[in-house]
Amino acid sequence: MAAVVRTDEHGAPAGGPFGTDDRAHASEGSTPTGTSGTSDITTAGGSLHGSVHGMALVRLLMRLKWILWRRSFRKNVGKIVGTVFGGLYGLGGMATLVALVVATVVMDADGSVFPTAVRALGTVLVLVWLLLPLFAFGVDDSLDPRKLALYPRTARELQPGMLAAGAISLPTLFTVLGVAITSVGVIIWAAMHAAGPIWMVLALIALVPAHLAGIVLCLLLPRAVLAHQASRSSSRRGREVGGVIGIVVMLGALYGISLLGQSLDGANISLWSKVLATGAQIGAWTPFGALFSVPVDLAQGAVLPALVRVLIGPATIVLVWLWWRRSIDLAMREALVGDASSGSAKVSALVPRFVRSSAFGAVMGRSLRYWRRDSRYLASVVIMPVMLVFFVAMGLINENNRVTPFMGVLLVAAISGITLANEIGFDGPAGWVNITAGVPARANLRGRIAAMAVFTVPFLVLAAIVVPILMGRPDLVPMILLGALGLMMGGWGASSLIGTIMPYPTAAPGTNPMKDRSSSNASAMLAMGLATAAVFVPQLPAVGVAIWGLVVDGPMILIGAGVLSLVIGVVVLLVGLRLAERRLEAHYVDVFQRVHHHV
Repeated sequence: MAAVVRTDEHGAPAGGPFGTDDRAHASEGSTPTGTSGTSDITTAGGSLHGSVHGMALVRLLMRLKWILWRRSFRKNVGKIVGTVFGGLYGLGGMATLVALVVATVVMDADGSVFPTAVRALGTVLVLVWLLLPLFAFGVDDSLDPRKLALYPRTARELQPGMLAAGAISLPTLFTVLGVAITSVGVIIWAAMHAAGPIWMVLALIALVPAHLAGIVLCLLLPRAVLAHQASRSSSRRGREVGGVIGIVVMLGALYGISLLGQSLDGANISLWSKVLATGAQIGAWTPFGALFSVPVDLAQGAVLPALVRVLIGPATIVLVWLWWRRSIDLAMREALVGDASSGSAKVSALVPRFVRSSAFGAVMGRSLRYWRRDSRYLASVVIMPVMLVFFVAMGLINENNRVTPFMGVLLVAAISGITLANEIGFDGPAGWVNITAGVPARANLRGRIAAMAVFTVPFLVLAAIVVPILMGRPDLVPMILLGALGLMMGGWGASSLIGTIMPYPTAAPGTNPMKDRSSSNASAMLAMGLATAAVFVPQLPAVGVAIWGLVVDGPMILIGAGVLSLVIGVVVLLVGLRLAERRLEAHYVDVFQRVHHHV
């Protein structure tokens, strides 16, 4: 007998993810889920594994994913706007791809450029899908295997349905369209440049299965990574570090592309073209580009490379499929067993040895641990050297950007101060400890600043000395050093005040930095905007003096500009701290109420 799927008033499956109703099974004598290990997916005859299996289970999971995706837009204006813009960008990308394919096919006189482009595009496509879970773009975890742990379904049974359900997304649609456009280009190119009629026929026969297998690999990789992240084999610390590494990789890629564009000119375009062609050839021998390379290999008459890549592609899919199955099993087992662990934890003193034991020392010690262990803080620390390296590279590559490295040091100094603009909000529900313990606002704010100074001051002092020397202007060291310290201290004062006036809730500790969207709301952007203005506007007199010194080439004037910047920063720090301490003492409970829930 087929199982009856009941829905609620909104059309969602009732009774659980598989659409069964516990009350119906209770009337038939079945045991509720979670009491004896049996499922609420049962047949009228009481079969343990139920009648929802095979394609019925695939359809059920796809329907569940569709309902969850559709409901995620309810009262979520940000997601609606993001999806609309994502769709527009996707359409623009498809139009660009059409133009690229047409131009490459038409202008490929000897038939050697288009195969290289196909191999490169295929490699990049699979790599992008592999990085989707890390960058949190288009792949959600609504069908987390841990949520299905109570149901008597094995990973082998769930995998087909979860893969099909994972395909319900906007990136999947654009991926299929993009592969279809490329396939049409391959057909046209093969008709024009194939090694012979037989090779053209073989390429066309292999085209559809090879490209479909490539799409399957694209869909399979992020699901396997998400399942691995959900299993015990991927620890929370590993996920946090992975998120931070993801930020570095993403910024490095973006900055690298920008630097590449700035370095291109008539003299080295040919060199970079050879480098990219070599990269595409290498990518075709990896699991990322092998499948998309098979049709063009056959069209060129390269049988042996095509056969090897035919083996690489399916072998990769099988291995990833098995890895995904194991991760699903581990994730469901972990959900049932729990996250308890045994062993002894290393205990260390809260107050650092170099600080007197006091409320200030306790706050500083706690903040130092946050900066070392919490990915939300660690990401802010890692971004600063990456940005500075980018600014320095810009100055070294382009003679017209020689001033950029100096501006980069000052900008990083300002950002290091503004980072504290929501320091109270990062406490979240743990902020009640400061209230009940009666931690003075003075110690609370200054301890946080001191903790950040431990990380940022040595780095900025070193940068302010090394960068001018590296750029051949050691005479600018005093001005850059004093200016950086002034901007940083001004940022501390402005951030302390803004953080007590306009705090906002943040993501919970341990959140992947790439998936943290708490800083994108209106309150966060307004607070950051005000903090930025409070840092730079008071520094305008120092900026004017510095420009004057550069125009007249006056060393003493430049040093005076640095001293003025430092004095302004100290004043902003003292005034901002004083006002912030008064407000926090009087309104700490109100501030806590605004941030006591994580988003």
